[in-house]
Amino acid sequence: MIRSGLRNPHPGRHAAVWSGWILAFACADAAATHSAFGPYISIQVNVDAAGQNITGDAANEPTMAINPLDPGNIVIAWRQFDSVQSSFRQGGWAHSQDGGSSWTFPGSLTPGQGRSNPVIDVDAQGNFYFQSLRFDEQGIYIEDIQVIKSTDGGRSWQEPVFAHGRGGDKGQIAVDRSGGIGDGHVYVNWRETGDDYCFTRSIDGGASFELPVGIPGNPSFGTMAVGPEGELYIAGRLEPSEWDEETQNRNHYQHIFSKSLDARDPDSIPTFTTQILDIGGPAPLFNFRNNPNRYGPIGDVQVDVDRSNGPLRGKVYVLATVDPPGEDNLDIKFVRSSDGGETWSAPIRVNDDEPNKDSWQWFGMMGVAPNSRIDAVWYDTRDSGSYNVSRLYYAYSWDGGATWSKNVPVSQPFDTTIGYPHASQKMGDYSTLVSRRDGASVAYTATFNGEQDVYYLNVFPDCNENGVSDVLDIEQGRAGDADADHIPDSCETTPLAGDLDGDGDIDRLDIDLILAVRNQSASGPDDPRDIDKNGTIDALDARKLTLSCTRPRCAAE
Repeated sequence: MIRSGLRNPHPGRHAAVWSGWILAFACADAAATHSAFGPYISIQVNVDAAGQNITGDAANEPTMAINPLDPGNIVIAWRQFDSVQSSFRQGGWAHSQDGGSSWTFPGSLTPGQGRSNPVIDVDAQGNFYFQSLRFDEQGIYIEDIQVIKSTDGGRSWQEPVFAHGRGGDKGQIAVDRSGGIGDGHVYVNWRETGDDYCFTRSIDGGASFELPVGIPGNPSFGTMAVGPEGELYIAGRLEPSEWDEETQNRNHYQHIFSKSLDARDPDSIPTFTTQILDIGGPAPLFNFRNNPNRYGPIGDVQVDVDRSNGPLRGKVYVLATVDPPGEDNLDIKFVRSSDGGETWSAPIRVNDDEPNKDSWQWFGMMGVAPNSRIDAVWYDTRDSGSYNVSRLYYAYSWDGGATWSKNVPVSQPFDTTIGYPHASQKMGDYSTLVSRRDGASVAYTATFNGEQDVYYLNVFPDCNENGVSDVLDIEQGRAGDADADHIPDSCETTPLAGDLDGDGDIDRLDIDLILAVRNQSASGPDDPRDIDKNGTIDALDARKLTLSCTRPRCAAE
């Protein structure tokens, strides 16, 4: 159940965490462009020509794409407010040629034009496509949805191309890189507020767009993904046709899933099927002050698909921030399909914290790597116990989402209720994750400088906690992977029963640990020293352990 948050409602319980965070905030350099948490380094993207923070501006709703021909070439775009004192926003963008280590921020794509809800994707040839809403000259009304193409790695952009007229909102873009008949198709979907048409496509590389068509349910606040055979998937929310002031749950929407098998065919008019999707709770929209994103959404519904050539190829995944039953405010939930979205698994809770009314998991992001790993990152308040202080958490799955890794924090904490641009009291509507073979790239908004800025972050699976991706550890011979499950063998070793000192052998040293406390009661039913499980640690346990020695005569060396 989603509830109004209270600022640090349990000060004693969270005192240690808060005191450490306050110190971290106090010591922060107001002009810092890097923020590190262990091996995870967040690098500011909206910086000046000298790579320094630009004071007084704001940047949110970051979107990102990576050049498939040159992984070091990354483009991020966002809503750019040149001054927090103004509500005028433009399409800001930056490009990196070194894998995100440094960024060039040339300014706005179309200076002086109001833009919002930017989304970027890239085709198989490395051409980037920027989609956004364009406002009228007064910056008040949405004039149309446009797509702008870059053929030089995001360094420059062509003239905008009209995709749809007035009435659209929350546009999304996806480009087919399947290598099939739809390869290069550019798909655009939006939240329609004027008529029943909410989808269009380009079959000529973004030079023009077809007349729009409808999608049953008009999925909104979602994302699109293209499957390995050119299938098109959309996940979002089903919004009520009318706003009912008397309905208590008016901010809770159902999740829906749409797909098209003919959008890839240039000779067909795209058609879609839609179904309701159970992800373990409704999709709420914030509409009160005491929440992490004030008057903004909780993040877009995420859909992606396995495009590898392995056994998980074609599996479809949906991840979303949901309002679960009970007092827990928000969770990150996940479902999967093995038949192209016809049927779905039971919902799986990705965040592993204990349910708590002061824990908010929101702005969930998801991607699927070329080697089938699923990456998930989200904003999380579990460590602060307060709605206004979040940090990023990360989890991953190597088995198609059946099980997930332990959640790990990957950023410093930050206050999500400061740095609002004028008349825009939110952190934007979404952040973005793109999975890579060895990890995942994240573009997100944070307030490390006391204002809203866009950061790039590289996260990666690291079960052995050596600060290097497990994928690289295995590939470069630092870790073994005998069962070829992508997880270093050292992380999967089952403890040897009776190896009390954890040295990999049962020997005299382990027996001595028993004799040192003989005739004492066991600490509990799982006390490893109580070999015969009679509740007492005694000489009989030592004798039994002697029979299990892995060294000759139980020698210690």
